[in-house]
Amino acid sequence: MAVAFVTALAITWYYIPRVIRVVNEKHLQDKPIKHKIHKNDVPTLGGIGIFAGFLIGFFLGIDGYMSGLSYFAAAVIFLFFVGLKDDLVYLHPTKKLIGEIASVLVVFFFTDIRFTHMHGFLGATDISMLSSFFVSIIVMIVIINAFNLIDGIDGLASSVGIVATVTFGLFFYLSGDYGYTVMALALLGSLVAFLRFNLSDGPNKIFMGDTGSLLIGFTMAVFAIRFNELVAHETSFIKLESAPSVSIAILIIPLFDTLRIIILRIYYRQNIFSADRRHLHHLMLRAGFSHRGATAYISLFNIFLIAVGFLLDGIGIFPLGLVLLGLCLVATFFLNMVVKKRESLPGREAKA
Repeated sequence: MAVAFVTALAITWYYIPRVIRVVNEKHLQDKPIKHKIHKNDVPTLGGIGIFAGFLIGFFLGIDGYMSGLSYFAAAVIFLFFVGLKDDLVYLHPTKKLIGEIASVLVVFFFTDIRFTHMHGFLGATDISMLSSFFVSIIVMIVIINAFNLIDGIDGLASSVGIVATVTFGLFFYLSGDYGYTVMALALLGSLVAFLRFNLSDGPNKIFMGDTGSLLIGFTMAVFAIRFNELVAHETSFIKLESAPSVSIAILIIPLFDTLRIIILRIYYRQNIFSADRRHLHHLMLRAGFSHRGATAYISLFNIFLIAVGFLLDGIGIFPLGLVLLGLCLVATFFLNMVVKKRESLPGREAKA
């Protein structure tokens, strides 16, 4: 298993400086326009390094047959090119969504990556193939785009991805699901290597772009489904009463931020696909935190909510979901108070 982590880390670490050189030579940097936070041109396409490290590390680390492996790889590769086109030129949100759906359909129809059980939520247990289709597709698309949306400051998407990957990976390992453990280790290695460059302030700084965030979101969606299915079929190392809400706790930062942003855009009668500066990470910056500080505190809050999810698992899916939502709303409320107080000081203009 260590082969997956070490290989992914080494390949991503090796390739990213070379991606940076090519991006700079071809003038493909991310420009600081409109909603962008950075002040200078920064190389993007860091997702190429993540993609290469992840897939190669996974293929080298997986020992033996894993059901649906080739179809999973095909879906990841297709989604990679969707992100690559959006990073290099521009891909209309509708076309990007179609690409995401196509990738999700591949794993749904040709692998066992799908929801088959509702864990008693609203009285439902085993579900039909039709219900599984709609639930699986919607959940995967939401998670993919949620990670795409939080990729707004240095280190955030990769740090949240690392927290979630470690959690899922440990769960898979302790449950004896070694194929998905290897997958988690490969992703972890590539994210750790990328984070080193993403957090730097020198010539080696790079953004992951959609090539990276879509890959992370897709893999997290697969992990979330596998997590719930292991519990549903009683093959996990512990019995969980509220697996859906616990998996939400693991992915709470991108999911809550996406829900919050969609509600705000609808309230202000804006296109839900339009970019703005209302994300949680934007609030953290307006509250006075640096990129690294905001990323660190958000990641720590994520870890706290994961602990809450596992500790309060016994209270039930719906009550646990409300607890998680309540904690996020309280934290956001106090964050808004800090922002308003800071921006009300003399000499400061409130930002929309």
